[in-house]
Amino acid sequence: MTTGGGNVDPLVAFWREADDTDPVRMRVEMADLLSAASYSDARTLFERASLEDFLGDGAAAVPLYEASLSAGLEGDRENQARIQLASSLRNVGRPHDALHVLREFEFANEYISARDAFVALALWDIGDVAQALRSALQAANPAMGKYRRAIGAYAAELSTRPEGNP
Repeated sequence: MTTGGGNVDPLVAFWREADDTDPVRMRVEMADLLSAASYSDARTLFERASLEDFLGDGAAAVPLYEASLSAGLEGDRENQARIQLASSLRNVGRPHDALHVLREFEFANEYISARDAFVALALWDIGDVAQALRSALQAANPAMGKYRRAIGAYAAELSTRPEGNP
C-alpha cells in the first residue's frame, strides 16, 4: 500500500515491525503516526483497537472496535474489525456477543473461513461441541480438496447424531 508519493504507508511499516515486548513504545509510535496522518476517525479507531488487541488488551480493544464500526468503517477493514472484535469479545468472556458479531454481517469471501473458525471457537466456549466442530470443518473447507464433499456431508450429519455416538 502506498501513498501519493509512492512511499510505503507508515502504518504498513508499523505493523510489519510490530513488537509486543514494549507496549508503551508501541502506543506512543501509533499515536504519533495517527496524529501525523489524515486517516478517518473510523480508521484511527480501528488502528488503535488493533494495537490494543495485538498487545493482548481485549478489554481496551472492544470499545475501540465498536466505535470504529459505528464511525463508518467500511470495506476490507470492516471485515477485519468484525472478526477482531469477535475474537476480543471471546477473550473477555463474551462468546455469545462474539457469535452475534460474526453472524450478523455478510463477510467478503476471503473472510468466510476466518469467520467460521472464530464461530467454532465461540461455540466451543459456550459448550456447543457439535456445532463448533461443524463450523471448524466449514472453516477448513478450502483446504479439503477432493474430500470437500465427503467431509461436508459428515459435518452436516453432526447435528443429527447424538453426541459421543459413532
